[in-house]
Amino acid sequence: MKTNFFEQIAGLKIDGNLLININSDANGLMTVSAMLSKAGSIPPMVFTALSHELDEAFFDKLTEPVKLTKGLITNLDNYQKELDKAKKQVGKEKAKTTTATTGKMDADEIDEDDNDNNDLFSQQPDDSQLKAEKKQYVDDQLLKAKELAKQMKYVEALAQLPDPAEYPEQAELIEAKRAEIQKGKEVYDQLQEQFKD
Repeated sequence: MKTNFFEQIAGLKIDGNLLININSDANGLMTVSAMLSKAGSIPPMVFTALSHELDEAFFDKLTEPVKLTKGLITNLDNYQKELDKAKKQVGKEKAKTTTATTGKMDADEIDEDDNDNNDLFSQQPDDSQLKAEKKQYVDDQLLKAKELAKQMKYVEALAQLPDPAEYPEQAELIEAKRAEIQKGKEVYDQLQEQFKD
């Protein structure tokens, strides 16, 4: 019996490996999965049918997804090559600038510059947003401490205050509130002692 199976595969013009897995069940139903080895996280194409149905339609159904996947892989490969070129160019330009200003640049410094640019598309942290979030947190904690102090729960109010070392921009405000609550606690403790006598 003559088939043209391999001629059909050659017609797909695949650069690399085409992995084909064929599974047959007791009812004659066949499941065929096909995947390009360079496809990475792209799932395999899966076809389930009877053997004569696969003979008639397998390559017709396989051709378009293979073309799309090949195009995607080629685009990704080209993109990665261009990205690597751009990183090297940026590193060279930084090296020239640094060499011109300082006179000499170590290979370690060039590597550090390359590592700094490894993730060109990641969102860089926004310091103003982080500062605003920290300020909001401190303000909320100070408000809670004030409310607890009004209820004469001074120990809880002191525990509610954030550590000034972690929030240096608002350390003075935190310390001032701590002193105010501590003073209220001392007065409260003195009054309690007087009433005990």
